[in-house]
Amino acid sequence: MRLSDPDAIERIAEVLGATYGVAPFEVPRPTEDQLASEKGEPVYQMSFKSEELGRPLLIILWPSLGRVDVRLGESTWTLRSVSEVELYPGVEVLFRREQPPAFLLVSVQGRVSLVA
Repeated sequence: MRLSDPDAIERIAEVLGATYGVAPFEVPRPTEDQLASEKGEPVYQMSFKSEELGRPLLIILWPSLGRVDVRLGESTWTLRSVSEVELYPGVEVLFRREQPPAFLLVSVQGRVSLVA
């Protein structure tokens, strides 16, 4: 599945047991003649409690940019150029980048791993 697929955000949140919604900011459209009233590309936020640390885990998904940010306390992991999202219900969500190879794992317990 791609991060930009219509049902991707809902499916990711379902696997992680996270609540989600549209972020209070967006990706601006790169046009010079954009009207002030035109909206940019949506960004989504989801969160759930990390069982590992007992703190909220925040995931910010930028479908139009192929970007995922994960924040846990003072730590942040970012993966750009995400080409594929793999769902493992009851276990984790894997965000994968092809070139250069890298992946970001977020488990249902709130563990986060970034391998590049």
